[in-house]
Amino acid sequence: MSELKENRTEYSTSPVQEQGIPTMQSIAAEARPTILSPVKSIQAHEIKLQGAFNVRDLGGYRTKSGLMVKKHLLLRSARLNHLTRSDIAVLTQQYHVGVDFDLRRPEEIQQMPDKPMPGVSYINDPVDTDQSFHYQISVKNNRKHYRSYIANERARKAYHHLFMTLLDRPVGKSILWHCASGKDRTGLGAALILYVLGVDGKTILKDYVASNDFLRAHNQKRIAILRENGASAGEIRHAKIDGGVDPTYLESAFDEINHEFGSVDEYIENGLHVTPEQQAILRKRYLE
Repeated sequence: MSELKENRTEYSTSPVQEQGIPTMQSIAAEARPTILSPVKSIQAHEIKLQGAFNVRDLGGYRTKSGLMVKKHLLLRSARLNHLTRSDIAVLTQQYHVGVDFDLRRPEEIQQMPDKPMPGVSYINDPVDTDQSFHYQISVKNNRKHYRSYIANERARKAYHHLFMTLLDRPVGKSILWHCASGKDRTGLGAALILYVLGVDGKTILKDYVASNDFLRAHNQKRIAILRENGASAGEIRHAKIDGGVDPTYLESAFDEINHEFGSVDEYIENGLHVTPEQQAILRKRYLE
């Protein structure tokens, strides 16, 4: 992988909690009028489970054309290694999950394998490799890492496969994709899917940064344990950065898209090899 420049666009390093939610300039230039008011709050998209966190249904988002993403078809989450029987029943019986698409590296899966779910096909297609996942956690390096999601051929193959799986979704079933915390690899996947479906950039970014809310309780427990064990201020700061997202991370990915491909549409078609005809099929299947 070629060395990536950290910034082609200058960003603030303030934590996301201290910023407003900006629009993404890279995807905000839209020809048609944008409907910005969501049908329901971001929090209402959450699927509350006992053994998993940051689990959400993308159904209910409004597109720029006035259509709506269908409910119970597109699910995003964090790791699924602690699912309870009740959780599995919710996912398979209420949300009709038919495919568990795991974006993690094999090493991660070996340490925390997903709980099998009856009738659910499991697919692993990692976004990262050990070679591409080598950045020390920091705001600056996280932006660089997001750029690698675009520049890295392994990542493009994984997201291509995710789109192809959306096209091949079993009838009457939903697709769930996830990584470890459901915020970075999963968050970019959700942003790309929502973009293809026609959701506006401001809503896409709101869905992305909402991981900070859905991960808050999990991260508070993690930090409490670190403090109890005498962690240093640097270790606590590292954990806080590692546990959340910043809007500039996603903006870095889209900035890299525009630099390498000229536009998001060109990236979808020529980087991920999802044809305009396939994109039209996706909109027909997942919008109402």
